Amino acid sequence: MFSKTSHYGIALGIILIASFVLQYTLNVHTDPTNVYSLSMFLVMVLFIILAIVKVSRTDEEFSIRGGLKAGIGVILLGTFLIWIYIIIHASFIEPDFVDKLAVAAETDLQANSDFTDAEIQSKLVSLKENFKFTMFVENVFKGLLTGFFVSLVTSLVIKSGILSKPKN
Repeated sequence: MFSKTSHYGIALGIILIASFVLQYTLNVHTDPTNVYSLSMFLVMVLFIILAIVKVSRTDEEFSIRGGLKAGIGVILLGTFLIWIYIIIHASFIEPDFVDKLAVAAETDLQANSDFTDAEIQSKLVSLKENFKFTMFVENVFKGLLTGFFVSLVTSLVIKSGILSKPKN
């Protein structure tokens, strides 16, 4: 089943990478409040829905489990590709990327008055040391959580037949 929808995951990964490159060229890739995050979320939802609709139109009986597999597979492949690109980007294209993220995180943490300066510095050191794992959690795990719920809702809607044409 995943071989039927893997091209959606690869296309999603390419679009996410292109969005990141666009953000990089506009120098907003370290800004956590840019509009590209919302637009890429909508693109991810669209690709999940397209993959599940494709699976539902096969000759075999559609199941919610099949829809979940297709949707989660697409989001997993797409977010894994963007995670790999971000690691490559931080290693070769922009070696000071982690430092720029740390500066943005420090500004964000200082805006929250609950943290002392020592706690902020400790969090920044942890971010720099665990950058690859932090990016993995931020991209892949959040994507899986989103993908699960979008896939579940889409699969339930398709399985219930709400959107199908009435048979007269």
